Amino acid sequence: MYSLCSFIGSSYLATPLTNTIPSFRPPIFHGNHFRMIDRHSSNFGVNALQMKNIFSAEWTNLLSPDSNIVPPRKIEPPRSGAVTFSTRDETKLFTFGGYAEEESSIGTPPDRYVVNDLWTFHPYKESSASPWGWTKIDQHDRSYVPGPRLATAIAVLPCQSQPSAVLLGGWDPQEPGTGGIILDDVSVLDLDALQWSQPRLVEPADKVMTIPDGPTSRHVAVPVCFKKSAGQEAEEAILLHNHRCEDHVFLLSLSANENTNEKNDKFRGQWKRQTTNGDAPSSRGLHCAIQLNDPKSNLSKSVVLFGGAAKDGTMSNEAFVLDLSSWKWSKLDCSGDKPSPRAGACLCELDENTVILFGGAERGDQGLVGLNDVWSLNINIATGTGVWTCLIENESVDGEKLDASRPPGRNAATLTRMNAQSLLPKDLLCRNSSEGKNDAYFLLQGGWNPFRKTFDDVFVLRVASK
Repeated sequence: MYSLCSFIGSSYLATPLTNTIPSFRPPIFHGNHFRMIDRHSSNFGVNALQMKNIFSAEWTNLLSPDSNIVPPRKIEPPRSGAVTFSTRDETKLFTFGGYAEEESSIGTPPDRYVVNDLWTFHPYKESSASPWGWTKIDQHDRSYVPGPRLATAIAVLPCQSQPSAVLLGGWDPQEPGTGGIILDDVSVLDLDALQWSQPRLVEPADKVMTIPDGPTSRHVAVPVCFKKSAGQEAEEAILLHNHRCEDHVFLLSLSANENTNEKNDKFRGQWKRQTTNGDAPSSRGLHCAIQLNDPKSNLSKSVVLFGGAAKDGTMSNEAFVLDLSSWKWSKLDCSGDKPSPRAGACLCELDENTVILFGGAERGDQGLVGLNDVWSLNINIATGTGVWTCLIENESVDGEKLDASRPPGRNAATLTRMNAQSLLPKDLLCRNSSEGKNDAYFLLQGGWNPFRKTFDDVFVLRVASK
């Protein structure tokens, strides 16, 4: 078990590992850690256009009292360590599980407990008086629902015909002081019927599927669609990477079970241990990852992995790329400014060569510090190089807002790309029809400033091309 990973973005409890945790007095404010620069060096191996800061980013606080729009509903109680995911067209968003926090009486610690509730984000309707935002889905009549957990991973199957999300493992802390249990289960959520089921293995037949190398948490899972060779049909899978994947990754393939009408027996699947080569990430947890897709073929080109923490608590700001045609890892050569080492950050795809990074937690002089900076990473897979650009600098003091228009620093949050045209009020979108058509919008949900505050705010990040 990770000494650092036991509390950053996951347990938030005084576990038996407390003696490894530094003092958690409010951290000293270090000001703005990063500055925005243009890159003129030719050492990056990327073209001149990529070396410029071609993106801008801004936050919108959907709960701002200055807004003339009815605010969306929030997820209550506040939580961190949950997972948020969307359908492939990004018109439906869901959040599952996490660590909830409720205020207790004055002078006593807040009540924190693990949950397994499911929420969906209802769109804003101009002509309707119905509320919009997060709504809890009633799961009491379901025959199967995954148990409470956090530090889990979920990915939506890269298949349009039967939209489903796959939930993998996680951690249930159970009673304080017990250490809880690490989970090895696999659950599938039908995103149309909103029904959970447990997939079974093809071989050995009908055995309930579990994670092949044992219980795992603080891992990552991403959907991938790739071809083994030219001319072959594309394969769809969920790629899992955890702290034991130093020379391999796991691929989970699922298909519908046509021979049953049972709600809890809808899928058959198989795991594959895919060998990797190259300069692979060292053992770590609480890292983040996302796939990069070719917009023409809709095939996945690569998987980008960033940050995390080793077993001894050492944090990383390394970025790696896994080429899905060769299964070769490359550690990106990212000269110049870059994010600080951190764990529990958010990573999203912006385009086929660019990812967006938000937040996480770093070590401060007096404990862990939640971050609220936003970065873009432009990647040249052919040369194994990348260029980091700080789009929004870090600015927070002990998790308290310096500016109500932007979220305070946090880790164990989720940042999910969304179809803004379908989900948000039109007044929040770019008003000039000649601009903003290629803007990307991301919904921030939950998170916490370590050992200080859990958040229930609702922010949207807009990333635009300059």
